[in-house]
Amino acid sequence: MKTLQTIWQELFQPLSAFGYEEGQGTTRLSWSKPFLEAQLYLRRYGEAIGLQCRRDGWGNLLMTVLGETDLPPVYTGSHLDSVPHGGKYDGALGITVPLAIATAWHEKGFRPYRPLTIIAFAEEEGTRFGTPCLGSQSMAGKLQGKEPDRFVTAEGRTLAQLLQEAGLEGNPFAPHLLPGKCFLELHIEQGRALEDAKLPLGIVSAIVGIRHFTVTITGTANHAGTTAMKDRKDALAAAARWISAVFEKALASQQQYVATVGHIRVFPDAGNVVPGKAELSLEIRSASDQTMDVALTEFQEELQKIARTFQVTFQWKQLDQIPPLPMEQSLMDLFEQEAQDLKIPYQIQPSWAGHDSMILGHELPTAMLFVPSVKGISHSPDEYTEPEPIGQAAEVLERALQKLTAK
Repeated sequence: MKTLQTIWQELFQPLSAFGYEEGQGTTRLSWSKPFLEAQLYLRRYGEAIGLQCRRDGWGNLLMTVLGETDLPPVYTGSHLDSVPHGGKYDGALGITVPLAIATAWHEKGFRPYRPLTIIAFAEEEGTRFGTPCLGSQSMAGKLQGKEPDRFVTAEGRTLAQLLQEAGLEGNPFAPHLLPGKCFLELHIEQGRALEDAKLPLGIVSAIVGIRHFTVTITGTANHAGTTAMKDRKDALAAAARWISAVFEKALASQQQYVATVGHIRVFPDAGNVVPGKAELSLEIRSASDQTMDVALTEFQEELQKIARTFQVTFQWKQLDQIPPLPMEQSLMDLFEQEAQDLKIPYQIQPSWAGHDSMILGHELPTAMLFVPSVKGISHSPDEYTEPEPIGQAAEVLERALQKLTAK
């Protein structure tokens, strides 16, 4: 009998072709032609092994291994869409490994006691409308009351148009997440913690919280030639000093948090004018709200010192706050037990990226498994994960799913 790794490879290779262009990576945007072709491939594959397949009004694909009972199902899966010029594994791995498990069950005539539903989510990446995890938000009822025409792409196309062209009917915002026992998601790590530790498997402890801010530093715009250095109130110089301080403090935290200044606007933005104002973005991520609170206090205190040194002022505005989401301990324990029984080495670690699990984790007990990303690369044509750890993760996931669907 074929191994799970072999079944997965035979399934994954054809799927990888949809949206892939040599040298350009994978571009499989939600509801695009490559996306719909990939979805049809998965649906036909699922139906061929006896799965009950359907799409909801948003375009999420649900493929169910029927159980001996109609008890609330165990859910698993991930997203089918990609970023532009992305990789083959992000999202697709978490769909194809459960499908490989369903194939193995079908071939040996195994039927679970309760159903297992594999979900291929649409629009997790947020490339269409700038908001991530919309497919899982829709399933969970988070978008009820919204109007499809209010969602508009950068090209001016509305969600309603995209859904119509994809042949989808019904309310895209109607909840389709039935009562369930739990949700499990297998994903590439998208970082290098596992590779650095030389481990094939990660059990996720929490999905980190994220906070976004805008920081405005105001000095005085003045002539770049006639304003002596000692007389300057240079907003950009102050910003540069503070950005360096943010980086150094985050580095010294030893991965307790990460902090990023990724966007700067300078006014008046002229080569011969001392900058009078700088607007900065700040993003901070951590698995602990308390850690973020402490870090932000340190950032603000540092900015106060810098403002006095450079004779500038600043304003600090919080834009949003997503709290950390701990994973379900009992499911983490189950993953640990199965990995130990299979003698597969692992580590417990947070997820520094967001996933559909951070949406469904508020609705159902949720847990995640990670496999290594070579060199920590993701969202890139160079994204790659070796087949062996995928096979090992598939064995852990299968054993967990067997136990979870048993009663």
